[in-house]
Amino acid sequence: MDADVRIRALQEIAAIAQQHGLSAAEIAAVLGDPPAIREGRGRSTLVHVLGFLGGIFVFAGVGVFIALQWSDMNSAARVVVTLGSGIAAFLLAMLAGREARYDKAQTPLMLIAAALEPTGMLVAFNEFGSGGDWRVAALITTGTMAVQFGATFGSIRRSAPLFLTVFFATLLFGTALDLVDADNTVIAIVLGASLLLAAVGADRSAHRAITPAWYLFGAALFLFGFYDLVEDAPLEILFLGVAAGFVYLSITLHSRMVLFVATLAILAYTARFTQQHFADSIGWPVALIAFGFFMIGLSALAFRIDRDYVRA
Repeated sequence: MDADVRIRALQEIAAIAQQHGLSAAEIAAVLGDPPAIREGRGRSTLVHVLGFLGGIFVFAGVGVFIALQWSDMNSAARVVVTLGSGIAAFLLAMLAGREARYDKAQTPLMLIAAALEPTGMLVAFNEFGSGGDWRVAALITTGTMAVQFGATFGSIRRSAPLFLTVFFATLLFGTALDLVDADNTVIAIVLGASLLLAAVGADRSAHRAITPAWYLFGAALFLFGFYDLVEDAPLEILFLGVAAGFVYLSITLHSRMVLFVATLAILAYTARFTQQHFADSIGWPVALIAFGFFMIGLSALAFRIDRDYVRA
C-alpha cells in the first residue's frame, strides 16, 4: 500500500476515534494482537513454564537424594548436602541472571536457595551446637538470609529477592519479639502492620506483582491480633469498625486481598456475635435467616466494590 494512502487512512481512523470517543486500547482490542506479538507471548509463557518446571524437578531431585541418604550421612555431610546445595543454587541463580537465555531460571534457583540455605544452617546448629534456645539459632539464620537477599536485591533489583528479603525480615522480627517475650497479640499486630506498610511501598514501584501475598497475610495478622486484643472487652465492637476500615483501605489501595480478608473478618465476627447473644433465644432461627440475608447482601456489596473500585 502507498505511503500516502496509509497516512490518509490513519488520519481518518484518528478522526473517527476522536468523534466517537474511542481510546487506543479499545481499537487495539478490536484489531487484536499481530501474529508476531502473539507468537512472542506464547514463547515467553513457554520459557517461564519450562524454567519453573526445571527448578521444581531440580529441587525434587535434591530433596529425594537427601532423604534417601540422610541416615547414612555424618554431621558434616548433612551440612554440606543442605547448606552447600543452597549456596550452589544461589550462585547459579546469580550467574543465570547474567545470560538472557538463562534469565528465567533465576527465580526458581533463588527459591531453591531460600529453602535449602536456612535448612542447612539449622542443620549445622543442630549437629554442631551445644544446646541453648532454638530462637537464637532461628534469629541468626533469618537475619543472615535477610541480609543476603537484601544485598542481592540492591544489586540486581529483581522482585524475587525483594520478596524473600521481606519474608526473612518478617521471620527475623517475629523471632526477635518472641525472644524478648513480647505478647503474641502485639507480635501479630506489629508484623501485620509492617507487612501492610511494605506492601503499600512496593505497590508504588515496579514490584507490585509480589504485593498480594503481603496484603493477605498483613491484613490477616493485624485483624487477628486486634481481635485478640479486644476479645470479651467492653470495646470489642471496635473490631467491626476496624474491619470496615479495611474495606475502605481495600478501595484506596485497589487490593482484592485486603477486601477478601476484611469481608471474611466481618462475617466471622457477626456470626460469633449472633451465636453468643441469640443462640439460646426463641428468635435464633429468625436470626439465622437474617444473618444469611446479611451475608448475601455483604457478598454482593463486596463484589460491587471489587468491580467498581478495586478493579478500576
